[in-house]
Amino acid sequence: MSDPYGEEQGPTHRPAWLASLYVAMIVLVLSCGIFVRTTGQSTAISDPRPDNDTVIYDRQGVELGRFHSEMNMLPVTLENMAPILVDAVLTALDPDYLKRDKVEILNLLSPIMVGNSEEDLPSITQLYLRLEDGVPNSRTAALQEASKVIHLERTYPREALLEQYLSQVPLGRDAFGVEAAAFNWYGSSAKDLGIGQAAHLASQMAERAWPLGHETSGDSILAELYEAGLITEREAISQRRALLQGVLVPEKTGKPIKPTVADAGVMSTLEKIYDSLADQYGKEVLVKGDVMIVSTLDLDLQRRLARIADTAVSTSQIQQLNIVVLDDRNQLRAAYGTAGLSPEEIKLGPLQRIAWSPKVMDLEILNAANDFSLLQLAELHSLVARDGIKYETGVLLKISDRSGEQVERFSHRVSAKFDSQTIAEIATELDDLVTIDENIGLSDGQSGVRGKQGSDTELNVTWYGGASARFAVALWMRYPSEEETTGEEIEIFHLRSSREVVRVAGNIFSELHSDG
Repeated sequence: MSDPYGEEQGPTHRPAWLASLYVAMIVLVLSCGIFVRTTGQSTAISDPRPDNDTVIYDRQGVELGRFHSEMNMLPVTLENMAPILVDAVLTALDPDYLKRDKVEILNLLSPIMVGNSEEDLPSITQLYLRLEDGVPNSRTAALQEASKVIHLERTYPREALLEQYLSQVPLGRDAFGVEAAAFNWYGSSAKDLGIGQAAHLASQMAERAWPLGHETSGDSILAELYEAGLITEREAISQRRALLQGVLVPEKTGKPIKPTVADAGVMSTLEKIYDSLADQYGKEVLVKGDVMIVSTLDLDLQRRLARIADTAVSTSQIQQLNIVVLDDRNQLRAAYGTAGLSPEEIKLGPLQRIAWSPKVMDLEILNAANDFSLLQLAELHSLVARDGIKYETGVLLKISDRSGEQVERFSHRVSAKFDSQTIAEIATELDDLVTIDENIGLSDGQSGVRGKQGSDTELNVTWYGGASARFAVALWMRYPSEEETTGEEIEIFHLRSSREVVRVAGNIFSELHSDG
């Protein structure tokens, strides 16, 4: 009888799935390592640069103005910052940041496992990366951020990363970095900041960095500075009072726009462009001067129409006059007002007051209950002149980056189309504009213009809207009020105003078609 224990044992067979799992884990680890290395090595700190002005040009390349023509971003080294500012920032964000010499990889794993980083307390290196990349919102984004953090902290001293962060972090009042913020909040350099001022700027960074519920006030930072032995009790108390006294430089209430040309009335259009770009791209792009803007405005035409308006006001009883001109694709070519008002700010009343035909009301182009603006009057006549095609009004032609490479180009966009037969019936009720100019009129070879004038006798205002094949125009005039005139003069003004508004409209169209 054979001994079973004496027989030679065969090889032990492991399940195939264990081997597959083992291989998959090795591949995963190697893949993650390659991903981390390649992603991280593509990251490098770049020397922060002073911000440039964002320049706006007219359609012919003539400079119209600049956005943020003041100090909004100024690079600064740690040596040129007040030591208490660096202490306050580290106290508020990460007291041991400069003491560590190794990457804390475990802290980077949590957002990768969870899939978001909103609940985690980021390091200063992460905060620096998030200035450009934003907060990771997925495991892949968190893994990319972790790889960049590992590479940066193994490649650069932490002092350099802190310096980069403090030179670029947003700190309110359109300021980026502590140097620009020190000037915008306190009127001094970052190297001259006091304890309370440093605590205030540090609290701005902490509010941006920490999740909700974390104490980030200037008072709490002063308390932490005292507990860390960085300031005395007397300094903590006195600087807490200084915080309550507020900042030294009042906040600017107007938009940071500086027109380059004078007496051309371009400010209202620049404000419209600024608001449009800030909504679409955010203020940071405009603050840093990363783009160049070409508008639809024609500065030469703007100046010619300004002369017509100023002459009309100076040689008549007109007190205010506003003009807006759109081309055949509703690009804003000129907008001028003697009182500085924009075409959107000039209100003519509800649509039924402007409509010269019941069919205009049937178009339902706008809410008739709202005040119709001067710009909308020009758009209405453009709609009629374009056989019912409604274009969106544009103020931008092109946006380029600093190198001149085109970022975006704006073309005319059709927003609605209306029944051409209805539009033709509306157009027949308009009046032909006849002038002494041989280019404008009813004869062969002349440019035909059709439009309508209206008025509000209670407000002593008169308006005109009309269009040719190439342009749509709306203008608005204000005359002296009843308190400034007698009853007989008012009647004379009303008679004159209806003729005057048509005469000025004729001058405008003659100027628009002066090239034939």
